[in-house]
Amino acid sequence: MGVFPYPIDSADLNAIVLRGTATAPGTCGELVQGTIEGEPFLITCPIDLWSEVTVELGQWGEHSRGLEKSYHALQMTLDYLGQPTYRGSILRNSRLPESKGMASSSADIAATCLATARAFGQELRAEIIAKIATSIEPSDGIMFPGIIICNHLNGVVKKYLGPAPPLKLVIADPGGTVDTILFNHRKDLASKNLQKEPMVRQATDLVTRGLLTRDWEMLGRGASISAQANQVILPKPHLAQWLRWAAELQALGVLVAHSGTVMGMLMHPDRVAAGEAAQYIGHKRPGWQVWQTTMVSGGLK
Repeated sequence: MGVFPYPIDSADLNAIVLRGTATAPGTCGELVQGTIEGEPFLITCPIDLWSEVTVELGQWGEHSRGLEKSYHALQMTLDYLGQPTYRGSILRNSRLPESKGMASSSADIAATCLATARAFGQELRAEIIAKIATSIEPSDGIMFPGIIICNHLNGVVKKYLGPAPPLKLVIADPGGTVDTILFNHRKDLASKNLQKEPMVRQATDLVTRGLLTRDWEMLGRGASISAQANQVILPKPHLAQWLRWAAELQALGVLVAHSGTVMGMLMHPDRVAAGEAAQYIGHKRPGWQVWQTTMVSGGLK
């Protein structure tokens, strides 16, 4: 974070005068996602893969092109800060693949908001960042500390469930992409969510109790139920095989990107190591992209 004075010897009126940097975590889908009594929500699953954004600002010129959602967030943050005349560029360094359900856009947008504020020597509350983010697209709630239940359409936190458990994950992407905005505008989404509500209630209860009591097997069972319930909305053709592999590898359970392509496996801390499991899956499906990572508490850096 820093504030840089306009260079005295420069004749370039587009010279950068302010700069701020922030980082945001991605996710392995969600531990649970659906509706209860018609209200949409998710339980976050932040992971140790990050998007770092640097915002560079000046008072002249136009915004640079590209990263349309992030530039929308930049301008909205400038408006919120009372600095609408500034223009700038965004430099992004991200380990998150796009359109897979790993919160790449949410991370970019959240980090952009905070980086913009930091360029002026300020911080932004997570609630403000969430409000900006959800005005652009549904958001994964990664700007809030710990693990939370939130409404991903309006950014309102329903419950804090504590810090992230110390669990390793194996993540696999068989391929394909999903557009988050188009997914959330499906005409059948409300009826499909209603159809799976009984399983979502069960999954939410198990995941919530698992996190609050540090019972990771209960957490895994709940996440697995939510993953299977989501087959009525966005079927994962390889989920049955993924569940069989999870059993073979003595994993705690599985989870999915409910509006994406990736599947995750929650590894038991005292059984098969995540690296060994990732190698096993990579050997079984050499055409898939496979990661191993760790759950982390949400919140920006």
